[in-house]
Amino acid sequence: TGFYNPQGFLTAVRQEVTRAHSNWALDDTVLKTEVTKFEKEEVDYPPEGVYIHGLYLDGAAWDKKAGKLMESPPKILYWPLPVLYVTATQEKKEKKRYYSCPCYTNKFRTSKNYIFNVDLPCSEDPSHWVLRGLALLANKD
Repeated sequence: TGFYNPQGFLTAVRQEVTRAHSNWALDDTVLKTEVTKFEKEEVDYPPEGVYIHGLYLDGAAWDKKAGKLMESPPKILYWPLPVLYVTATQEKKEKKRYYSCPCYTNKFRTSKNYIFNVDLPCSEDPSHWVLRGLALLANKD
């Protein structure tokens, strides 16, 4: 994914989006994520924010048609996530079911490797995915 300094990169995304909106304050903005239906070859530059590709689900799979989490097939450890759109907003979250999925730089899930949370739509109660230990990984090796 090229996340060499992920926290700095995501802070820069927040700063750039905030600068584009003259009446926004940086302290009031939060990151907003959305899983697209694109693969990396199909995307161009977004009007604001960034597209991120190369993240892997560890503990679940992604249903591209329905646009939500699903159980991973047997013997599949890592499932590639389609392109993720990340931007900043001052709006509150919609009242849909989302699992706030932690994203780590690698499979060793420590606070040193934590990047940020990605809101992933799901049919089940989010606690279902907490019990599964679902996380996103920027590097599956």
